[in-house]
Amino acid sequence: MNQPRLHPLSRLLVSTALCWHLHLAVVPGHAQPRFEGEGRVVAADENQSTVTLDHGAILGLMPAMRMIFPVEPAEQLLGLQVGALVRFSLQARGLEWVIATIEPVGPPPRLASFPAPDFTLPTLSGAPIRLSDLRGKVVLLNFWVTWCGSCRAEMPTLDALYQQYKDRGLEVLAVNLDTAPIAKIQAFVGEAGASLRVGLDPSSSTARTYRVLGLPTTYLIDRAGNVVVCEVGGRDWLDGVSQRAVESLLQ
Repeated sequence: MNQPRLHPLSRLLVSTALCWHLHLAVVPGHAQPRFEGEGRVVAADENQSTVTLDHGAILGLMPAMRMIFPVEPAEQLLGLQVGALVRFSLQARGLEWVIATIEPVGPPPRLASFPAPDFTLPTLSGAPIRLSDLRGKVVLLNFWVTWCGSCRAEMPTLDALYQQYKDRGLEVLAVNLDTAPIAKIQAFVGEAGASLRVGLDPSSSTARTYRVLGLPTTYLIDRAGNVVVCEVGGRDWLDGVSQRAVESLLQ
């Protein structure tokens, strides 16, 4: 559990840089709001009372990233395991965001028996789309944002995969989590030359339901509506492994 000690100055610089980026105004004597999030434990240092998390986007505060946080009270670190999925809350104290509460959450369902939660979202075309209406097709459900470099890089391969297998029953639904104007999202999709369907989830409610912790994240859903693959991070969806996975479900 113990990790190399982080110099106090380094902690201060990281926290100060984040506060500057967020234009955070900390007013002494006023209670600061708490922000809640979920993430996975990368490291926990009981000596320094810190935890390193790979966390998802925290609405109203910061995008998904890996970051070191102080934990107060430090006793919350006892028994915390590396790799554990945790729910936490952040509160501003001075120049730092401090974890005020942190607790493990149950392990995610096994992929082989993970029913894909249903949802209905608007799309760029204006017509809403409901996941359960796609039952009987193989669905590649992708969560992305326009400012994510890996999302941008993989979009053409997602669209090419869709073009290659759509006549055999593949549906690709790329769910955008941007809060930016729709015109910006449309411009991005147009520049990528993508013809796949794009859902809009600016509140990230569907992303939270699917416990998306990094971007892009892609779920492969079989014809019966079960998630069988979860891929976190960008990839070339035209590579041999990806095509064999899709073809095995289309047969």
